Amino acid sequence: MKENRLYKAVVLVAVLLTVALTNVQAQNKDIDKGHETLKKALEQTDNFKKQDMINKAKEMFTKGGLKPQEVNNILGEAYLEKGDLVSAQNSFNTASKEDKKIGLKKVAEAYVDLAFSGDDEKNAPKHLRKAMDLFGKAGDSKEGARLIGDRFFEKGAEFYDKALEYYIIGEATVKVEQIANKLFEKGGDNEVKAAEAYLKLKNTYGYQKAGDIFFNRKEYQRAVDAYLAGNVVDGIRKYAEYLYSEDRDEEADNMFLKLAEIYAEKQKDDDLEKLAKEVQGKGSYELAAKIYDKAGNSSMAEKSRAYDALIGLRIETAKSLFTSINDAAMVKVITDNEKVLNALSDVGEVLDQLAKDAPFVSLLVDSVTGKKTPSPGDQKTMEDYYKSVRDQIITNVNLVSTNYAKLNSDVLKKYVKIRFKRYGAVRNILDAETFAIKKQKQDVKVKDVIL
Repeated sequence: MKENRLYKAVVLVAVLLTVALTNVQAQNKDIDKGHETLKKALEQTDNFKKQDMINKAKEMFTKGGLKPQEVNNILGEAYLEKGDLVSAQNSFNTASKEDKKIGLKKVAEAYVDLAFSGDDEKNAPKHLRKAMDLFGKAGDSKEGARLIGDRFFEKGAEFYDKALEYYIIGEATVKVEQIANKLFEKGGDNEVKAAEAYLKLKNTYGYQKAGDIFFNRKEYQRAVDAYLAGNVVDGIRKYAEYLYSEDRDEEADNMFLKLAEIYAEKQKDDDLEKLAKEVQGKGSYELAAKIYDKAGNSSMAEKSRAYDALIGLRIETAKSLFTSINDAAMVKVITDNEKVLNALSDVGEVLDQLAKDAPFVSLLVDSVTGKKTPSPGDQKTMEDYYKSVRDQIITNVNLVSTNYAKLNSDVLKKYVKIRFKRYGAVRNILDAETFAIKKQKQDVKVKDVIL
């Protein structure tokens, strides 16, 4: 009895499996017929007949058990193979989420191939815009941009600019650097193109590389713009040293102040103190005080202010500040030389006033070096003014030399030199080390007395 029931069960299972297999085979045949019909449909030139056959193919796919999203993915692949990118996109748009992403990426790549095929150069930019739009919808904007960048790169140096455009979008920093290196190796004006490529990296490394290229080409303004954009400490310092060598001390001080701001932001107090000591060595004690303040060293800040007052020949202020920091020795030295220092202070006030009375001169800034020169229209006005005060300036510069020699302290002489070297006339007429007169009155030209 049990064996009979078992036999019947086995027979039933076999029948069911046979029916299921028959159904699967029938569905597979419908799907195969659908593919065959779709292929023939896309070969039709008559649009009405083509669409009718496509509809029949869709019916066969559905009969074969495929879901609408699966059918749309098959249609997308078929359209893509035939080069009908618009229809392919439309079909993939209604496929499943994952198939849509994969399909749109394939369509995007097809647009890239079309753009670089050389068959439709006029519409190539439009094809690339379409490709980037589809890469974006597929969630692969960066990968797509890198792909397009590679295609431009393969076309040679003439197309490096376009390659860079897409590499930047694709954040392909290695590729950007590769192009920059190749351009730099070519030399000449290609170095500028290399620097511009490095700038596109928009990171410290790129800003430093670009700045160094411009600096070595003596394009100082572009160099410092790059250094400042990237907070490149070594570059900013190098540019400051260049400014000091050109007697553009105020501009140089501003560069060191920028360095101080960078160090302060990074809380590098040790570097701030080293910087303050360095600018002291250049005679910029007011700046040193500001930097010491940023480092939190109030005692050194006060000491720097005391020396700044001495350099400015603000005698009473200097004595008061040195007293507050318990530097009795400096107070005594100043007191012992007070008469001469006051005389030098009077000369300094005269020179300051003569500089202040000079007619306003608009300055032209050299876009390459950053140097400032009087505009041609104002140059003569300035020369006429300095002709009129030439003798007065020579007299006062000679008084600087005379009184400097009367000082009985090498320390005071050091700071007095800092005070008066700011004037071009002093640098031109007096010896830089001894402050002795090196150029007699009859040899002094108008250009020598410009303050």
